[in-house]
Amino acid sequence: MSKITLYGVPVSPYVRKVRAALVYKNIPFDEVFVIPGSPDQPEEFKANSPLGKIPLLKVGERFLSDSSVICAWLEREFPDKPLLPEDNFEAARALWFEEYAGSVMTTAMAGHLFAEVVLAKAVFKREPIQSDIDKALNEELPLIFDYLESQISGDTLLDSGFSLADLAVGAISTAMFHAGHAADPKKWPKTASYLSNLLQSELFSSLIQEEKQLLASFG
Repeated sequence: MSKITLYGVPVSPYVRKVRAALVYKNIPFDEVFVIPGSPDQPEEFKANSPLGKIPLLKVGERFLSDSSVICAWLEREFPDKPLLPEDNFEAARALWFEEYAGSVMTTAMAGHLFAEVVLAKAVFKREPIQSDIDKALNEELPLIFDYLESQISGDTLLDSGFSLADLAVGAISTAMFHAGHAADPKKWPKTASYLSNLLQSELFSSLIQEEKQLLASFG
């Protein structure tokens, strides 16, 4: 197997998704810390990430950008522990949840909540934008929780069991966890239980502990 190297920052929701997929599939990998827009990025990253975004995956001497593209490659290259169900319709639903998590959920949980509550002062050296936090808490998250409440099937989003849908949702919801927020179990009992169990699972709990140490170092 070719050596695999992941470029990015672990607290990025998109990097986290790829890290979770690699861990879930028991694929060994190295990591190179890269902050988007930083002037001290490795030349190899700048030369092979056409949009300058993370994550970037190096496989041998070849490179892949975009978390969804990387996860799709991992699924084809390492099929022994699949993240997509055999049923074609269920597989498509898993891909839908990956898209929903990467767009709608990321905007609220990472862009408006985590970035302002956790990163604004420690990393961006500015005051949090309260209007972004309020929008996430009062408008965006309730709609997300309403939708998840209607979709959850037991401990997973799909009847077939754990899939890319749960991995993607967990990767994004971790940002909300770091910001100190969760679904209200009185309003969204299935969603609250689902997200709590998902983030306390062996897969995500280990990643979260690593990230806590990194966030603590930010000051």
